[in-house]
Amino acid sequence: MKQLIDFFNRFERRHLLIGLAALLLLLNLGRWGWGYFSARQEELQGRMDLLAQYQEAVLDLPEVERRAALQRRQLQQLEALLVSGDSEEKVASTMQIFLQSQISKAGLEPEFIQPVRSPLRGGQDSDRQGHGDVAIKIRMSGSLNDFAKFLQMVYTSNQLFLIENFTIKPFGQGELKIFMEVRGYYKISTGEGQPA
Repeated sequence: MKQLIDFFNRFERRHLLIGLAALLLLLNLGRWGWGYFSARQEELQGRMDLLAQYQEAVLDLPEVERRAALQRRQLQQLEALLVSGDSEEKVASTMQIFLQSQISKAGLEPEFIQPVRSPLRGGQDSDRQGHGDVAIKIRMSGSLNDFAKFLQMVYTSNQLFLIENFTIKPFGQGELKIFMEVRGYYKISTGEGQPA
């Protein structure tokens, strides 16, 4: 211990403090340099990870393009099945006329065909792309064979309809009263034929 005190006493305190400050400065510079180096290493690693993700995405690009083309084709096929018109009222009217003609062709007697407005949506059943659906209530009468023919005609037509529910009640000899709710799907198009 005495040797250490003698060592310190040989130098002036001022020189000792300057040396100590220089040592601390070198240590801080080393720590700052190490931090800078570590940050650059992390940045480089992040860029390498992004590059690896980009390379994987580029390798998957043909598959993504194939799936996008398939979805475009499916969308075109689906839109070909939608009833189109300028407004929801015109679309609902077109659907009513179509269903009435199918009922008559099947040999059934149409009694009531009316679109139903949804109170929750305020009658606005379309989304932002101009697509939507309309519920239509139908009451008709006829034979079971005629009803089966009607179902076949609706489901083989080029219009997209979903029969949500139906009730069949006997009415007279060989006659049925049929109550059903059909949901028809549509797109609103502008004057150029493009969806709104």
